[in-house]
Amino acid sequence: MAGGRPKLAVIVTSFDSHQVLRRGLQSLSQQPDVGEIVVADCSPDDPEPLLGPEFPAVRFVHFAEPKVVPVLRWAALPLTAAPLVGALESRCVAAPDWARRIVEAHEAHPDCPAVGGPVAPGDSSSGFELGLYFCEYGAFTPPVAEGPAPALSGANLSYKRRDLEAERDYLESGRWETFLHERWLAQGRELRLCDARIAFHNTMAPATALRQRYHYGRGYAAERVEALPRPKAWLYAAFCPALPVLLTLRSGRTAAAKGLGWAFVRALPWTLLLNAAWSAGELVGYSRGPDRRARIF
Repeated sequence: MAGGRPKLAVIVTSFDSHQVLRRGLQSLSQQPDVGEIVVADCSPDDPEPLLGPEFPAVRFVHFAEPKVVPVLRWAALPLTAAPLVGALESRCVAAPDWARRIVEAHEAHPDCPAVGGPVAPGDSSSGFELGLYFCEYGAFTPPVAEGPAPALSGANLSYKRRDLEAERDYLESGRWETFLHERWLAQGRELRLCDARIAFHNTMAPATALRQRYHYGRGYAAERVEALPRPKAWLYAAFCPALPVLLTLRSGRTAAAKGLGWAFVRALPWTLLLNAAWSAGELVGYSRGPDRRARIF
């Protein structure tokens, strides 16, 4: 960072997407506000032999067995020291000014624990890849309204280290960031969005993406149901068959408002199918609980 030591460390969670990871590391390595980069990976093939010589300042941590994204992410946290911690995914490439905007937002709002940004579609434009984008990141299509936000994208996050360290129980639980954010909101704290953009580049085949949506939907519901009385959990389960249409309509409204209406029409069959996979996962999560095996895609 100009005039002093960089304030931002970036943790990149990685699985089976080495070429997009290379592009992401190239972008991050050129940003002066980024002082540390750690790649936490559990791919079948360790990316360090391929990418380590190209990025000698990046630290690679490889796990031989699959781990869910939150476990990967927070396993890397002790390897960093900067007061701000960014969290990206290896399928996403940060804009050249991503780090600067993140740092500026944190400095302007010292009491805000978490700042996120929008996720733009990458350079692929097939109906399937657009459908996957709308399902995963459509709510954060740029431009976003900068300021307080009810939610942040899990692919484009940053935190103040002191606030993460105060939530040690959460970090050790392996839970997704959604529930940490809900905890902060319940405490009257503020999440913020700024225009720190990243772009999503898909690396999954359709069958893999459908499995991902199912398992992530199941995991989300299984974590959510822990805080619900059983009758309410069954009520949520009964509502799941309506979710594919509701989620798709919500994505369509957002896409139209952001000037992506035609892209959404092209993606509609895949968007509906992927939302159906997520909804099936929610139904199983509410009724049967979590899958005890670690799942990452």
